[in-house]
Amino acid sequence: MKHIISLFFLLAYLSGSAQQPGSLTIHGIVVYKKSKLNDVRIEVFKDNELQHEVENLSNGSFKVTLQLGSVYNVSFFKNGFIEKSIAVVAKADSSISISGRFFYQLDIELFKEEDEVVDETVLPPAAKLYINEQLTGFTYDKKYVKWVAKKYKEERE
Repeated sequence: MKHIISLFFLLAYLSGSAQQPGSLTIHGIVVYKKSKLNDVRIEVFKDNELQHEVENLSNGSFKVTLQLGSVYNVSFFKNGFIEKSIAVVAKADSSISISGRFFYQLDIELFKEEDEVVDETVLPPAAKLYINEQLTGFTYDKKYVKWVAKKYKEERE
C-alpha cells in the first residue's frame, strides 16, 4: 500500500508539473517605415505585474522568452513614438496539454506621434498570440489584427 501511495503522489507531481512546462520565445525587429529602430524599451507584464524590461539591440532586433502557463502583455516604447503592445496567452485550456520550447517571429512597426498627443490608453494590444495545439504551436488572431490596424490608423488620422 505504501508503494501505491508513493506512486500516486509521484504521478500526481509529474502530471501537475508537466502540465505546461516550457517557454515561448518571441523574436523580431522593431521598425518605422522599413527602417530599423533601436533604443526601444520592451516591458513584459505577467498577470498585470511588471516582470522585466529590456532594450532591443542596435540592429533593431529583440528577443523575449516567456514561461508557459501564464498570460503576458509585452509593450514596446520609444520616445516620440506611439506605444504598441502584444497580448500573449501562453497557456492552454485544460483539454490541451502543451510543453516544450516554442518560437514565434513577430516584427513590430511603431508609428511616430504627430503634433497632437495620442491617448494610448484607448489603443488595444496590436496582436494576440495564443496556442492552438502542441503540434502547430502559437498563432495569432488574423481578424483581431485587422481590426486593431484599423484602430491605429484612425488614431493617427
